[in-house]
Amino acid sequence: MSSVLRLVNVWKFYGYGDKRMAVLKNINFKVEAGELVVVMGPSGSGKSTLLSIASTLDKPSMGSVYIGDVNVTELNEEELTALRSRKLGFVFQTYNLIRNFTALENVMAPMILSGLYAVDEARSRALELLSLVGLREHYNKFPSQLSGGQQQRVAIARALANDPEIVFMDEPTGNLDTRSSAKVISLVKWLNEVYGQTFLIVTHNLELTEIATRVVYIRDGILYENPPRDLLSSKLSEELTRIRKSDLMKNAQLNLLKTRAQSLRRLMIEGILPRNEAEKEVVRIKQAIRRLQKTA
Repeated sequence: MSSVLRLVNVWKFYGYGDKRMAVLKNINFKVEAGELVVVMGPSGSGKSTLLSIASTLDKPSMGSVYIGDVNVTELNEEELTALRSRKLGFVFQTYNLIRNFTALENVMAPMILSGLYAVDEARSRALELLSLVGLREHYNKFPSQLSGGQQQRVAIARALANDPEIVFMDEPTGNLDTRSSAKVISLVKWLNEVYGQTFLIVTHNLELTEIATRVVYIRDGILYENPPRDLLSSKLSEELTRIRKSDLMKNAQLNLLKTRAQSLRRLMIEGILPRNEAEKEVVRIKQAIRRLQKTA
């Protein structure tokens, strides 16, 4: 198999000076033709930034990105636009369909813009693509007349319009209910197995890992071939230690307890809280203070 996508020593930074933060850290990664690769990661892990850079929508701070044999980091915006329209497909979480275009017109649009097809050719292809995703009978409907799952399938048909080398998908089931998600996931799997379409999908939806030919994981801007469970455990331990040692958090907790004690005193004076209940609350407050003192 040949590489459709390669990322070589890719870094991405945001901010400057002391506030500079590495969002992607020395990423080396490739997708072969015919693969269905899923990138798993929680919010803030860098997976959306990875997809943006891999799909040429953003540039790395350091390193190179190749689509086939083309180093896209060396292309200008006009060249990138031409490459995207002819070699790449995109499916977004929020569908990004043109509201005043029908399903048919949405699928036709990238073909017309690419200059590869005449209008009648684009129409014929668009109808076939809508048939492929099970929506030919809805060809004349606007996005507002379609369900979320149907809109996402139109978006998939649009992504396939110019026979892309790879389709990039950003949380494709993020806005869908269970039934619609199942339809979209099944369609993606079928397109990969039967149609031979290459996909790179970023998600936190575990169900998508079931259809993948390969799953990679990203956390804190670092890509892993296996789930970084040990790293997560370590990070949790470090965070708990930091919280326990934080004077700011201890002071906040003490202030909360102080406010609670003042509230108890007022409720007792006003006769709102029975004495026995107040005494129980006082015991809880004392226990909490002792626990805080032990972490000092």
